[in-house]
Amino acid sequence: MTERLLASDSTGDRAMGTFVDTFFTMIPLDGSAASINGIVMLPVLVFGAETAAPMGATPVALIHTLWWAAARYLDDMIDDPQLARSDPADFNRGVMTAIAVGNYLPLRVFGDLTVSDAVRVRLITEYGNGCIAALSGQLTDLALNAETATPDDVLRNYESKTGAPYGMSAALAAHLADRDADRVEAWRSFGRALGVLRQLVNDQRDLVTERDEDLRNGTATYLLVHLLGSVSTARRAELIDLHRHAGTSEDARTELRRAMLAADVVSGYADSIQPIVRATREALASLGGDPQCVTDLSALIDETISHYPQFQLR
Repeated sequence: MTERLLASDSTGDRAMGTFVDTFFTMIPLDGSAASINGIVMLPVLVFGAETAAPMGATPVALIHTLWWAAARYLDDMIDDPQLARSDPADFNRGVMTAIAVGNYLPLRVFGDLTVSDAVRVRLITEYGNGCIAALSGQLTDLALNAETATPDDVLRNYESKTGAPYGMSAALAAHLADRDADRVEAWRSFGRALGVLRQLVNDQRDLVTERDEDLRNGTATYLLVHLLGSVSTARRAELIDLHRHAGTSEDARTELRRAMLAADVVSGYADSIQPIVRATREALASLGGDPQCVTDLSALIDETISHYPQFQLR
């Protein structure tokens, strides 16, 4: 695909080809190989569970990866003020290209599939619905206030902003296997649950690596909201004050991060997430399918929740 794009006479095609090539070149360099592996493997294994021929879902795996390539770029523009202050021409070019990669390139892949018109329509509709659900989640994420949000508010948001693309990916694989609406919905629900777990791990990565993007941006993460709901009124006031200064104060971020990673807080947080882990496992068990692919999907859950052992999500 990138060879065709880069050889095109179209400036837009060449820009998209360069964008995708750069994304894949960066994967081994920025530590995201494990994350991309999960993005790729989910639709492959769902399709394999249904057909025992997992590699038939390679186009869906590509579509899911293109969505995340675009989303990550745009997310970085929001999270990193330095990038937002870059050369306006480079900034505008990057944003426009990311939007095309996440929206136009998948349509090309759908168009190349050897499927019936009815299945193609279902695939394109599923992708569009997933994109809108993820957008809704991202917009809610920008507005959600950690000081007033409940843990359930955060989880509902996670189901959209990260659960939606994973749910879309799993549902696309089921559509490609030409399964009925109930079966597609079951796989969509499983994908959304897995996406929530992966968002929780992404939150953990931000703290463990001390990137502190969520603290800088005032994001209402599940762990932060859990902490604020588990302390005394006086301690809550102290933590809220730190949260309000975290955008500009490294000391405030350090102290707030230390509070969030305290052993008792992490233990309570892990306990509160166990029902989500159990529900995800039970959803997979109820679906059945090719034993090897189901086993590998279970391993994908294990890999996700074990990424940071100190959080005890097993």
